[in-house]
Amino acid sequence: MSKKTKTYKELALEFKRTKSEKAFNDLYKKMRPGLWSYIFKIVKDSAVADDITSTTLTTIYLKIDQYDDQYQITTWAYKIAFNDCIGWLRFKNKTVSAEVFSEKGVEPIFEPRNIDVYNCETETERDLLEKDFLLDEKIRLLTESIEALPNMYKDYMVERFVNKKSYNEILDIMVKQEKGINLQTVKNRIFRGRKLVKDKLEKLPIFAEN
Repeated sequence: MSKKTKTYKELALEFKRTKSEKAFNDLYKKMRPGLWSYIFKIVKDSAVADDITSTTLTTIYLKIDQYDDQYQITTWAYKIAFNDCIGWLRFKNKTVSAEVFSEKGVEPIFEPRNIDVYNCETETERDLLEKDFLLDEKIRLLTESIEALPNMYKDYMVERFVNKKSYNEILDIMVKQEKGINLQTVKNRIFRGRKLVKDKLEKLPIFAEN
């Protein structure tokens, strides 16, 4: 008979009780892949995702006694990771706005809303996997919708939401391709492109408001 695989919570409680390196290594190996994937979806940089994943797991290692075992260890871990991502984005972008997260693939295009998708204290491991799948699907549909836009809007949307360029950077690129445009033209076309994508995606059940 095969040995039963321990859950995230069982591994966390074992490490909290024993403080052994083996217990932490077992927790590390199980938790790291999903944690890295979640972080990468926000920061869109594999090296940064590596660093934040290591920082998050180090925090868990050092503060395991603060883990309240009435909740899932994954809930606590993803909250730590989310806060670490905000710290990185704040450092990189100076200020964090809802639009920063839109550009990073978290609830893209739509109006600002609560972004901490791992904030529910009653979530299970299955819930986390389902949310990862839903986020992947949303990003895929968003990308397809941008690609389907008329060229007048698509190029601007790609530069803004895929290449993460500022409005002024986009203007510098586009004036080489189309004479007579100005900063307001850039803003208008991105605004129109966003609206076209939003109108299309809002018709899909996966983007429906809860």
